[in-house]
Amino acid sequence: MAGHDEERHARHSRHTDRSHVAAVTFGILGPVEVRAPGRSPAALPPSVRALLARLVLAAGRVVSVDSLTDALWGEDLPADATNALQIRVSKLRRALGAAGIGGDVLVTRAPGYQLAIPAESVDAHRFEHLVRHARARASTGQVAAALEFLDEALRLWRGPALADVGETQWALAESARLEELRLGSVEDRLELLLEAGRHVEAVADLERSVADNPLRERLHRLLMLGLYRSGRQAEALAAYQALRHHLADELGIDPSPELQALAEAILRQQVPSPPATRPTPSPDPLVPAAPSTDRVTPADPSLHRVAPPIPSTDRVRPAGPSLDGPAPATEPSGTRQPAGPAATSRGGDALPQRLSSVIGRHDDVETALRRLHEARTVTLTGPGGVGKTTLAMEVARRADETLADRVRLVRLAALEPGTDVAETFATQLGLVTDASGTTFADAVVEHLVESRALLVVDNCEHVIDDVAVLVERLVESCPGLTVLATSREALAVPGEIQLAVSPLAVPEETGEATAIPDTPAVQLFLDRARAVRPSFALDSETAPVVASICRRLDGMPLAIELAAARVKALSVTDIAARLKDRFSLLTAGPRTSEARHRTLRATLDWSHDLLSGAERRLLRRLAVFRGGWTLTAAEEVCGFDGIEPGEVLDLLLRLVDRSLVVPDPSTGRFRMLVTVREYAASRLAEAGEAEACRSRFLDHYVRLAEEHGPHVRSGGDSLARLTEEYDNLRAAVDHSLDPAGPDVEAGLRLAGALVWFWNYGLRHEGTRALSALLESGGGAPAARARALQGIGALNVYYPTPRSRAAARQSLTLFEEIGDRHNAAISRLVVAWAGQYGGDAEEYRAMIAQSRAELGDSEDGWWWAITHYLDAFLSLRLGEFDASAAQWRHSRDLLRRTSDRILDSAIAAHLGISLREAGHHAEASAVLREAIEDARRFDSPHGLPFALAHLAHTLLDVGEDDEVPALLAEADEVARRMRNPRCQAWAAWGRARIACGHGDAARAAQECRRALALLEEREFPWARARLWSLMADCAEAAGLPEEAEQARHTALTVDSTPAAALP
Repeated sequence: MAGHDEERHARHSRHTDRSHVAAVTFGILGPVEVRAPGRSPAALPPSVRALLARLVLAAGRVVSVDSLTDALWGEDLPADATNALQIRVSKLRRALGAAGIGGDVLVTRAPGYQLAIPAESVDAHRFEHLVRHARARASTGQVAAALEFLDEALRLWRGPALADVGETQWALAESARLEELRLGSVEDRLELLLEAGRHVEAVADLERSVADNPLRERLHRLLMLGLYRSGRQAEALAAYQALRHHLADELGIDPSPELQALAEAILRQQVPSPPATRPTPSPDPLVPAAPSTDRVTPADPSLHRVAPPIPSTDRVRPAGPSLDGPAPATEPSGTRQPAGPAATSRGGDALPQRLSSVIGRHDDVETALRRLHEARTVTLTGPGGVGKTTLAMEVARRADETLADRVRLVRLAALEPGTDVAETFATQLGLVTDASGTTFADAVVEHLVESRALLVVDNCEHVIDDVAVLVERLVESCPGLTVLATSREALAVPGEIQLAVSPLAVPEETGEATAIPDTPAVQLFLDRARAVRPSFALDSETAPVVASICRRLDGMPLAIELAAARVKALSVTDIAARLKDRFSLLTAGPRTSEARHRTLRATLDWSHDLLSGAERRLLRRLAVFRGGWTLTAAEEVCGFDGIEPGEVLDLLLRLVDRSLVVPDPSTGRFRMLVTVREYAASRLAEAGEAEACRSRFLDHYVRLAEEHGPHVRSGGDSLARLTEEYDNLRAAVDHSLDPAGPDVEAGLRLAGALVWFWNYGLRHEGTRALSALLESGGGAPAARARALQGIGALNVYYPTPRSRAAARQSLTLFEEIGDRHNAAISRLVVAWAGQYGGDAEEYRAMIAQSRAELGDSEDGWWWAITHYLDAFLSLRLGEFDASAAQWRHSRDLLRRTSDRILDSAIAAHLGISLREAGHHAEASAVLREAIEDARRFDSPHGLPFALAHLAHTLLDVGEDDEVPALLAEADEVARRMRNPRCQAWAAWGRARIACGHGDAARAAQECRRALALLEEREFPWARARLWSLMADCAEAAGLPEEAEQARHTALTVDSTPAAALP
């Protein structure tokens, strides 16, 4: 009767749980969550999550102030802990209220606070309640009912318990307790699945659980039983073997006697049948455990001793019990046969059990499987640490009967060069040999000739030639054989398909923050970090840092796993900072992994040691490049002292074959992963060649800049060429300033040639580079004058006192050294920077003088600029019709120089002149043409001007449908280009719209923003008009003093800088 009552209570509880969908629910089985009926989870500030979690754990009970302050701050109590707690409580009440949860939920009650909720509203309570009744059902043999309870319980979990609370002592303890209950429930469920005969489903889940929890013996026991009962005896023994190695290497211990007995029983096929009734699963605090009858109870006393090791997969297999079944009775166990030609097969290696999850490789697995149906030899290639072996093992596990009847594995990583590869194949395939005189290769062929098998050959690169010969023969001689190889270079055998294994995808630097957790590289980091620190979680602070780590590690799985292992002792911010010396940081690989995979440097050492002397030389010299390189660049920079330029192509292709260099066939460029490049750079320094390489690198990019820099104004190939070399050009400037060996003269030549390239959105960077070179004190007078001229030219649209002074200094220097041509250009730069203020007559005279001196020059561009600047001065002075005519003339001249980029900026200013002259229809047409040209020719200057002034032109004539979109785009482009003048015009346009809608306060706000952005960077008439609008808006908004000040400024703007805003 009591049992029936208990069951009714359990089912009522489950009904109650479901009914609470209509009530407030609280969750701690994952991130802390509270949800009101019919609403999304409440947005909880980080500062209140721990407080809520602590109160939820005591649902319905009072928690004292002392307990709460201890939970929140531990020993680091704030000065007034009680007041600080009250502030937290108030924040929590506001958060709950905003989520639609009544204020009576969180109450003040001596000696502290109480969350007045029923225990059933907390997911952790419901979980424990359901598990308790599941175990009760299991103890009486009600398998289906128990599974139903457990499935419902486990569905409550949304992630690690208390995932976003932090690492306080109480949270860690409670999280660990709940996690242990969850794992016990998972184990119970899996054992019940086996009991129910659902072996395939159970094994699939068990493999994942074992990978996530490699030290839980109960999971291994269940996996072995599941595999054995599925008819997979050999795999059951392989699972035991994987655990035995793992325990020995990690902890120095053997599996439990019960597990050893089960392994021997599986080996002898003496595993008892499942019991008729199900006993209680593993002991736990919720239900007393009953003795289990599912463990092996050996009938033979000899089984009570420690079972012999299962045959190893990486040594010569003895002729004893094999993974394929029990040994023949006539063959003594443990007897080793002499080496020689093959006579008998004792099995072959089983695939190792997964001990960790495979992340981000689903598409790669599917591609490899398709290729294996298309070709009989497929080689997975890629750099060390990219995950070739992991991918190959997963492909082999997924191979079905349409591809092969069985899978064989040969591992070559431990093989020393010069060892007989065929003998290694024979040994690892479990061949027992006699002395018939045939070769090991013959024996392997004979063994596989009738097989329909997938042969996985792992880590071929260090014995590539011998492996290629043997694989070619095997594929030719064994019609049912398919080979999947892994190597850092292809085998190059007939019919081979090569699949390059790429690093995992990393988050885009400019991508959405919400996309970070879904990126494979980040998922791998998170998975491995939780293996050493279960509470680790991504949040708004850690997610961008983890994304940066993954990007800096190129998405390389080995490097990411090594970095994630450091989460045990370091914050992700510390890890990111220490990546500057990644080879010292990334050194803690698993003891069970091969030595070359235990540290990042060891992985790269392995690849480096397989190279020839010339290949090593080229690899380290290529480290000088920062943004990839062309073949020509590699020949010029690296072709010296032991490498002839004509040899570079062949050596470079060898490095591509060995997965150390990545080609881009679409551009003809090459690059190295950052980790490989930093390794190569360390080798370059060790070889004492760094200075020579940097010098040749700098010379190459000076020549490139001087070849293409003058033609950038025409756009086209020169602009594209310098853009693709941007990172290398920056590096070249840095090399010229290197304190260890500066070359300021070369740096000044380089920077002087890049001025117009930097003018495309990089003017701040260009100004900094030129200033640093000038401050170094070196360089010839002409080179220094060009640098000063460059600072002025980069800032003509946004002049500063320093840039104006630099332009005048360059003019003086050029006049002193007698360079009339460059003096004329500097004079134009001075006048250009004066377009918004200063002595107009002085500038007009400077323009006329430069036009006279440039009249016989071959540089038609600067001749056209003299007319361009005349138009600017006329526009500044309010001579709108004259400026329109001058814009048209300068536009015609510039088009003869093929400068279509500045052309759109001229069209934009022509539109301004036409608009101010009252020709709105013509202005609108010209501005639309300017927008189209700016987009076509990627003009960073013309587009935002044309967009903003088209918006103002349309506002003038009352056609405002397009205006908001035009202003928004103008603002966005101007912000990206750091163009405050166009941002000001966009704000001015919004002010006009707000004023038209009667929103004086918003109009005044936008006017203030526009004036703050303009300062003195605009024509005086335009500033006066904006101040007048500001006055009107301030007056309408009831701000008479501000209106009066603005009106006064509008009247005096020609002679007075923009007034300080209130």
